[in-house]
Amino acid sequence: MFLAYLSLASLSLAKPKPAPPRTFSGPNHSEVDLLRPTEGGARIFVQGTLPDGELGLFLVDTGADISVLTRATAERIGLSGLQDGQIWGLSGSARIQYGLLPSLTLGEMTVDGIEVAVGVPGFQDTIGFMPVDGLLGNNVWSRFVLELDYPADLMVLHAPGSVESPRGAAPLFFDNAHVQTPIEVQTAGDEPRLVQIQAQVDTGAGELTVCAATGLPFEGAYTQGLETVRGIGASETLPPFRFLEMTRRIPLQSVRLGGTEVVIDLPARWMSFEDTRTPTCGGTMRALIGHEYLAAHRVWFDYQRGKLALRKSRRPARQINGHRVLYEQELAAHGSPPERGLLRAKLLLGHGHDEDAVGELGRFLTSGEPDPAQRAEARVLLAQLLQHLGKHEEAWAILEEMSPGELVDQDQVVGTVNGLLFANRPAEALRLATDAVGDRPDSGWAHVALADVLLYLGQHDRAQDELLEAAALEHYRDAHLLRRARVALAAGDRYGSMAHVRKLLELYPGGGHYLWFYAMLLDNEADSETFRLDLERAMDRLHPHTRPFDFLVAAHAILGDDQDVDRWLTEGLGQHCEPMPSSPERDNCIAWYFALADRNHDEALRRIESALRASGERPDFLDTKAMVHLARGEFPEARAAARHAARLSPNDVYMLWQAERIEELAAQARRPVEHGAPEGG
Repeated sequence: MFLAYLSLASLSLAKPKPAPPRTFSGPNHSEVDLLRPTEGGARIFVQGTLPDGELGLFLVDTGADISVLTRATAERIGLSGLQDGQIWGLSGSARIQYGLLPSLTLGEMTVDGIEVAVGVPGFQDTIGFMPVDGLLGNNVWSRFVLELDYPADLMVLHAPGSVESPRGAAPLFFDNAHVQTPIEVQTAGDEPRLVQIQAQVDTGAGELTVCAATGLPFEGAYTQGLETVRGIGASETLPPFRFLEMTRRIPLQSVRLGGTEVVIDLPARWMSFEDTRTPTCGGTMRALIGHEYLAAHRVWFDYQRGKLALRKSRRPARQINGHRVLYEQELAAHGSPPERGLLRAKLLLGHGHDEDAVGELGRFLTSGEPDPAQRAEARVLLAQLLQHLGKHEEAWAILEEMSPGELVDQDQVVGTVNGLLFANRPAEALRLATDAVGDRPDSGWAHVALADVLLYLGQHDRAQDELLEAAALEHYRDAHLLRRARVALAAGDRYGSMAHVRKLLELYPGGGHYLWFYAMLLDNEADSETFRLDLERAMDRLHPHTRPFDFLVAAHAILGDDQDVDRWLTEGLGQHCEPMPSSPERDNCIAWYFALADRNHDEALRRIESALRASGERPDFLDTKAMVHLARGEFPEARAAARHAARLSPNDVYMLWQAERIEELAAQARRPVEHGAPEGG
């Protein structure tokens, strides 16, 4: 299996503000390390000392006019005097509270009186396994000359007037809210254009986005399609399709920013393109340019003199994994008492020390009486780690000790129930799922777990009823459509199954596995014609470069369209696999495409076996292995790999359905032999 994703966010407080106070105490220059969730991670974070003396971790976000604290951090430091307010982002607005953070120390600089928003919906309070306390916006950075050396993972805060910006710097305009600069955009294609626009510079965003009438100079040089725009107001409880927006994509050759030409193969995004009456969207934003254009440079923001510069870094390159830094700080501050083992285990996981994390979790679980919620979290994390390390029986024993309600609360009830079913223990699975519904009747996932057991037991009507109940509890009538399609097919209702998958494709045209499952339900030429029309309609709604090339290969292979298989295979290998450096991920990507296309069987097997040797039992790689063996006609091996993948990802309905599908194909391959017919007859 091969997957990819992206997201974007920017903030603005919806109330008039005076110019922020530019007060701080400290020397003229102070260096602060930039931390990342992983080496090479896109977004950058810094640590600052909060009023309670504890270090907090903050996203560096020059796209935000104010700063943010998580609710938990605000409560921990006793932030008082909060008032109601509203905040704006690219995907809408949300109600929040705001208040005044008394102080924050960054390196040797202490900043006083920072306005902060509290309780911003959609703001992540963890990145990887690192706890995040908030973000710092321009009401902090505008007090300094801000230097961000991306290659060196270093921030330098300069007192205004204490340092000169590099020669050739571009103008920077700061309106006490946002940082804006003129940029020159060179489009790609047969008739390139050079367009000058003004853009906000946003370290918290990723790419170049233009808004409304600001994009008119690019008219005709774009593609149009749906994509996900996530930001303020986003929530895990809302259907993802609500964040799908029709955008235009403009292929670019280069952008001149901060006095430097940046060449990058990344199209610009044009939002709100139908509203040509205004040049802005999301309040005052005309255009926004993010960290993808900054990441190879040392970037200067001189707020006071109005200068922005991008230059080569002169410092030694380094990549700082924030998990490692936080782990070392944890040991220095607290040593290694077992009661803090859960936090240490998470930080160890974040920088690749899985075996050490297992030890920390074991000590934590045998220490005194940990908080029940933390104990349940530690058990689930330990079970997942042991599964990853191939210690499946030990993992299973840990999950069996948890109550049904704890499993629901930790999002593990579906996986545990399916684990019991894989172990051929349906009576225990039914008892667990029934008790989970009893303990947490308002949890949709408890009902999903029961539906999975009922499907296994052949009670299809009851399984559908439980899935409908789950959808009702989640206030989303189209929830769990893939599971509902799976149940309908098991009940012999192929057209009912097809209707559910067609609905999914309508909601999420970029959901390639929906496209694939739909194709596998085809039975006759009429079905195929309907599918071709749905396929064309779905792909027309997407940008060409965001189409699911791998599943297009699979769908056309089912249809027998060899020319289209070759077309999408070439496109997918070129756009998905070839840009990857040599790695297990690249081998998996190539093997996946070859398997779906039914091409190059020997090379596909060699590559996926190499990827698995290098990376261990990854379920996505095992899914690829199953498809490679299926393409080679090696049904027992395909079945074993698919079941192994599903056992490692028992929450994933895609993996479950894959295992069932390949199980049926393997059974069909055995039947001629069992009845005395020649193999392959």
